[in-house]
Amino acid sequence: MPIKIINPVSSSEFLTGRNGISFDTGDIQIWSISLDADENFRSACLNALGEKGRERISYFKFKQVQESYIISQGGLRLLLSYYLNIPTEQLQIGKLSKGKPYSIDNPELRFNMSNSGRRVVYAFSTEEEIGIDLEKLRELSDLDELIEKNYTSYERDYINKMPEQRLYRFFKFWTIKEAYLKAIGVGMRIPPDNLNFSVQNGDYNLQSIKGVPIDIDEGEWIFKHFTLENDEYVGTLTIKNQNANITLQSLI
Repeated sequence: MPIKIINPVSSSEFLTGRNGISFDTGDIQIWSISLDADENFRSACLNALGEKGRERISYFKFKQVQESYIISQGGLRLLLSYYLNIPTEQLQIGKLSKGKPYSIDNPELRFNMSNSGRRVVYAFSTEEEIGIDLEKLRELSDLDELIEKNYTSYERDYINKMPEQRLYRFFKFWTIKEAYLKAIGVGMRIPPDNLNFSVQNGDYNLQSIKGVPIDIDEGEWIFKHFTLENDEYVGTLTIKNQNANITLQSLI
């Protein structure tokens, strides 16, 4: 099923009346938030970080990075608070053995997040592991080197086949690989060029890892694509349920 775009909401609407957000069977919900938030939303995110979270702000040297941290991490805690109906100051977030975060309060609530440029996206599910990645399309001076380093020979041929789509295909493939690695909980511990994908009729399929054919369970992963801001951003959601009801809603 394609991703359904829900009408955007304002930050003021988001901050009021959203406690106890619930899922129906098979739901996966994606949120997109601008890192250039208004003062009310920034204040709510700053408060949601808690004392320990606010202490981390000074770890970042640049003001823009500090602001991105406030919105992205504070926004995550706000969303978790809404889904779990728990005050932000009571939320407990842990990490699995390979670093993937999870909700200690309700481990059945799976979530993942990614930010690029001036947007951050979050994905939530109660039924399966998920991974999400977002990239802002931008020119790269070392594009040739990055393609050579991170992609297999098949993938390089596919990316370079159409020069006018080369940059888009590079970033789309990148989001696919990173979303998959995040879904299985290893992050970038597996080098991207160790994942070998094929493309058939617009569908991206994982063929092998490190040259070894994947097992049946691994092969069930599917990749749902989306764009934001008039195609300025490209993203991928990695899931297993082909019949999942996926929605995407943005804050404006």
